[in-house]
Amino acid sequence: MEAFVLRMRPLGEADRILTLFCQERGKLDGVAKGVRKTRSKFGARLDFFARSRLTLHAGRSLDIITGATLVAGAWERLVEPDVFRLVSYVAEVVDALCEPDLAVPDIYDMLCEFQEALSVAAAPVQTRSLQSVFDLRALAALGLGLELDACARCGTPLGRRPFAGGRAALSPEAGGLVCRQCIDAGSADPGEMRRELRIVRISSREFELLRQARSMTFKEAATRSDVGALAQVSHAFVQHHLGRVSKALGPYEGKRGLPRTVLSGSSH
Repeated sequence: MEAFVLRMRPLGEADRILTLFCQERGKLDGVAKGVRKTRSKFGARLDFFARSRLTLHAGRSLDIITGATLVAGAWERLVEPDVFRLVSYVAEVVDALCEPDLAVPDIYDMLCEFQEALSVAAAPVQTRSLQSVFDLRALAALGLGLELDACARCGTPLGRRPFAGGRAALSPEAGGLVCRQCIDAGSADPGEMRRELRIVRISSREFELLRQARSMTFKEAATRSDVGALAQVSHAFVQHHLGRVSKALGPYEGKRGLPRTVLSGSSH
C-alpha cells in the first residue's frame, strides 16, 4: 500500500514509530526497525511527508514496516522554512482530525495533489494561500465544510442580498454564515439556549473568494497571493475543530488566526 509519513517518534535506540496515512486504511501507526541507523536501508523512503509504497507485517500492538519504496518526496521544498511550517501544519491537522483505521480517500487524494503542487510550484510559494485552500477542502472532506449558502444556525437562505454594512458574518461554532437575527438572539438569550458565537467578519469580496477557494486546486493556490488573506478565516474553523492552537503554526500564529473576531457575549 502507499502511505504518507505524517509523524515520527523515536523508539528505543534505533527504531521509530511512524504515523502513516494511506488510502485503504486511513491513519495508522507502524514501527520502522533500525531506521535511525546511518546504514538503514529505508533512508529517505520513510522521512517526514514522504509518500512510499510499503509492506507491513502485523505485530502484537503495532504493524511492522518490512519494506518501503519511495514514490514521491518533498524535501527539495521542505528546506524552505515557510514551506516546512505549512507541511507540518497539514500533517498535524490530518493526524488530529482523522480517526485511526478509518479510510478517507478524499483526504489521501488531496495529500497527493498537495505534494505534487509543492514539487512543481515556482518560488516563492504562496504558503498562506495553500493553507486557506487546504483548510477549506480538508474540512469539506471530513464532513465539516463551511455553510456559505444559508445561515448555519436557522437555515435561512441568504441568496444574493447585501450583507450588513457590506460584510458577511461567519462563526466557527455555528459552522459558517450566520444571519443578524441569530447573532442578536445568541447575545440576548439569557437561558441555557444561549449560545455564544465568535464572529469573524469579512467583506463581500472576501466572501466570494472564500466560496471559490473551496474548490480551488493547490497548483492554482500556490500562485495566488490574494487567497492568502483568507487563511485567518479558514484557520479559525480548523482551530475550532482542533480545540487548540496549532502546534505547527505556533502560539503567535494561533493568536493571529482571529484578528477580525468580535465576541457576541462573553468569551469561553
